[in-house]
Amino acid sequence: MSDSFRWPAGADPFRFLEALDSKRARTWVDEQNARTRAALRDDDGYRALTARLAQAYLPRERPVIPTRWREWAYDLWQDDQHPKGLWRRARWDDWRAGRPDWETLLDVDALGAQEGESWVFEQDAIRYPDGDRALVSLSPGGADAVVVREFDLVQRRFVDGGFTIDEPGHHTVGWIDRDTVYVSWDRGEAHATAAGYPYDARRWVRGTPLADAPIVFRGEPDDISAGAWFDPIDGRHVAWRSVDFFDAHAYRLTEAGEWARYDVPTHVEVGFWEGWLVLEPRLDWDCGGVRHAGGSLLAIREHAFLAGSREFTTLFAPQASTSACTWTHTRTMLIASWLDDVHNRTMLWTPRKGEGSDGGEGGEWTWDAHAFDWPRDAQIDVEPVESTLNDDVYVDVDTYLDPPECWLADLADRAADAQARRVLLDRPPVRFDAAGLVVRRANARSRDGTIVPYTLIGPRDAVEAANRDDGGDGGDGGTRVARPCLLSGYGGFAIPNLPGYSDALGIAWLERGGVAVFAHIRGGGEFGPRWHVDAQREHRQRSFDDFIAVAEDLIRTGVTTAAQLGIEGGSNGGLLVAACMVQRPELFGAVLCRVPLLDMRRYPKLHAGAAWLDEYGDPDDPHEGAALAAYSPYHRVRDGVVYPPLLLTTSTRDDRVHPAHARKMAARMHALGHERVWYWENTDGGHGSADDLERAESDAAEFGFLWAHLGPAPARG
Repeated sequence: MSDSFRWPAGADPFRFLEALDSKRARTWVDEQNARTRAALRDDDGYRALTARLAQAYLPRERPVIPTRWREWAYDLWQDDQHPKGLWRRARWDDWRAGRPDWETLLDVDALGAQEGESWVFEQDAIRYPDGDRALVSLSPGGADAVVVREFDLVQRRFVDGGFTIDEPGHHTVGWIDRDTVYVSWDRGEAHATAAGYPYDARRWVRGTPLADAPIVFRGEPDDISAGAWFDPIDGRHVAWRSVDFFDAHAYRLTEAGEWARYDVPTHVEVGFWEGWLVLEPRLDWDCGGVRHAGGSLLAIREHAFLAGSREFTTLFAPQASTSACTWTHTRTMLIASWLDDVHNRTMLWTPRKGEGSDGGEGGEWTWDAHAFDWPRDAQIDVEPVESTLNDDVYVDVDTYLDPPECWLADLADRAADAQARRVLLDRPPVRFDAAGLVVRRANARSRDGTIVPYTLIGPRDAVEAANRDDGGDGGDGGTRVARPCLLSGYGGFAIPNLPGYSDALGIAWLERGGVAVFAHIRGGGEFGPRWHVDAQREHRQRSFDDFIAVAEDLIRTGVTTAAQLGIEGGSNGGLLVAACMVQRPELFGAVLCRVPLLDMRRYPKLHAGAAWLDEYGDPDDPHEGAALAAYSPYHRVRDGVVYPPLLLTTSTRDDRVHPAHARKMAARMHALGHERVWYWENTDGGHGSADDLERAESDAAEFGFLWAHLGPAPARG
């Protein structure tokens, strides 16, 4: 794309669609929904697919994988009678013995019916160590904004006159003691950062007005957010200032009652565990005469760090094929996880004090490493069950073609037969026929020569055509038939595109003979910080080039044709597919664009957009603005161009990515004469679906749209 493009002069004729609930905007949305409902949500095929997906999403009987809090097992149970859920609990030992006596704490559907609000249960914060009270966050319709209410877990009711914030906002509330909490209170735009988040923390005492609670920590208005929290395990008070989406300052409360900043760059994330500082530099970091690569994982005793030492233990150092490292912990172990060539790797680290140490902070420490092996090549997620008690973990095992599994394992069990004692908690039934389907990796070459991996799932003959130089016919002039192909991507915020079992993809696409492809493009996190930074800010076009290169490779190798190639993405992925559609419309047969960013001139002024300036760049900066203007889909779409059929979906309640992005794109394209554009706006749900029934309806409509335009010729009409 040319970098000489500038923002167009004159008023935006569709700016009225940014007024979320204005009569004019609502009328427009209602008209678009009616048009799309008639086209995509009003036939027997849609109803049959919705019913099958709903059956997959809401089985009547399924194992419960609870959250453990001390001696209790907590669960949010959802089924077709309770789509929003029953928050309930049972004794942990009873659940493990297979005889839980569940007591319902809160019926979210009944509460919503009583109060006339579509409440979504977001989270609970149970007070440690007594466990008698919880701070419950409820979201109206699944938005990011929440209300907060104190809940009595003994009486099983909300606390009259308790810690309550009734106005939805980006609040964070956490316990200090029974009668005191830290709260970052979202008081509205006049008191928030440009991104819409609070930038101070108050110490709120029970029985006092929230407005009178003293501010004990304050960030800056141009931060993304700020706040404070208390760790009851070691009595630590911590505060933070998020200066942009990726970087933050971390502070500790000293014995003198002052906030002292940890002396690390903002790109170094500071974590805490058992007297250790665990540091994650996002970028290369020169410290103490040593260069620590971005994506490393470092550890040092906190007392030593505060005394001036910078002799870190390197727990993970990235390589060219690896991602950055993430970590969590159990009672005695640190769990480090990363990707190596998009395959999961996990290491267990146990700190050990040298012999002869006096038990204080003096003496030498070493770390023992143990690989966490699993007998299958899959995406493995290891999460502590109750890190204050023991070394038990849940192990989630995910692949593209096998239903996900959840296991319970004891990391402290190092016996030779330890694997045999791991307990399978959940293996859902197979939801689609995967017979004859295979998973393969292939590579495309981007415009600047970068090798871009992608993963294919589909019938063997189609998938193994990828990366051939014979046009997909095996070199003998054969007659391999190209198939409908759905290419997905994200490419932003250092988030990797990882394996996962998808009921909808399997039922509505793979079973029909389609091929699914996942592109591991720059901007994501598959290959560490550099893979992300290379497509950040003014370099965003590299993400689009990578995605286009994968599309071209799929066509070149005969996996599919342009007429049969669909692309889909959500949020940043919605920006990706829209930009690629505008730049190369001839490459694609259909586009599914969900909850997207599309107006890159006004994105910082819409909902949480200001939080993403470090990802996309500033539209008012001459250099970065030119780069944004060069690809902004809303501004680059033209008349006289044949674009593929496009379905735009969003939600009125999405308070992260404003629905105006999708609204205005649909309106502009219709005004330019592009009739093969459909728009759907959920009035419930936030940046995702509000419940599984709604998800089934949305997925059925979206896959119906894709198959109608990409499937066999009779289906395409």
